[in-house]
Amino acid sequence: MADKTTTTTPPNLEEVVWRDDLIRWEGGLNVDIKKKKSDGDNDDDDGDESSDDGQSFLMDPFADPDPFQMFYFDFDLSCTNNKNGEEVDQADDTIDGKAEPNKTISLQIKGYKTDAEQVWQSTGLTLWRASHYLCEYQVEHSELFSNKRVLELGAGLGLNGILAWRLSCSGAGGTDDGTQEKSDVERISDEYTSEVCITDGDIDALVHLRDNVERNRPLTDSDDITTSTSKVSCHQLIWGDESSQKFLQHIAHNQKYNVLLASDIIYSPVIVEPLWETVQTLLEKKDGVFVMAFARRKVPVSIDLVLETAVEKGFRYELVKENLEDGIWVYEFRFR
Repeated sequence: MADKTTTTTPPNLEEVVWRDDLIRWEGGLNVDIKKKKSDGDNDDDDGDESSDDGQSFLMDPFADPDPFQMFYFDFDLSCTNNKNGEEVDQADDTIDGKAEPNKTISLQIKGYKTDAEQVWQSTGLTLWRASHYLCEYQVEHSELFSNKRVLELGAGLGLNGILAWRLSCSGAGGTDDGTQEKSDVERISDEYTSEVCITDGDIDALVHLRDNVERNRPLTDSDDITTSTSKVSCHQLIWGDESSQKFLQHIAHNQKYNVLLASDIIYSPVIVEPLWETVQTLLEKKDGVFVMAFARRKVPVSIDLVLETAVEKGFRYELVKENLEDGIWVYEFRFR
């Protein structure tokens, strides 16, 4: 039977106009959000605020006339050797010359080219290399998403969150007899056995994120055959203790998450503290896990600062996957 899935797009909290260039160029997070909201309520804006709006009228004669890009992914659930972002040869995935069902998840993610002008304002409008590497981890550990509440932080175009959702739809990670084991913590509701919430703070990224969720919805039995039901939703989440507490109350209905995901989200020291405040607030303490892929970049923040702050906030961590040549590491964080 085809999986029943739901996308919850209307937010229960009012979304604010916020883009991640506020962090990269102005060095603020919650302070700038409050300032933006208060300025938005005032018809007599400062010249500084109006100058930002004026940028939309500037035309770059050398800009790419077609800055969009479609990213294609095929994830083979029968093995762990996936070619992310490339064409995948499915010749070996056959039984008696016929394709074996429910073994491949195909995703189409639409966004901008990495060198597009729009990416300078909102980095989440394209895909970055650590997200591909986190996808490999997700397929290798697909049991993480069975009968779980999953949330992606800083999702951007939503690749990792959408893959988590489709893995939960596929029934991957079940028990040997085909059933799904559910503890009291893992039991979501009578209607759904899995919930995936995909979030970003950037208002522009959210538009493309929601579009990509709809684009990758399983429609027929040939897409996903499953013994469970899965719910997916997209919401704005700006990191920090206060905003995360509101999110927990109004969006998550005071139910914390078993799994948090994130990739390529660290690009400024100012976001490290709010990030861990959010993880502290939303992650299930008993057996929750936060999986983060970190890529080495020419930015003023190192993985050492991220790990040190994690320990200060009461977490232990384990390096579970690495690619030294590409400078990408995947860590699992759990409460101590």
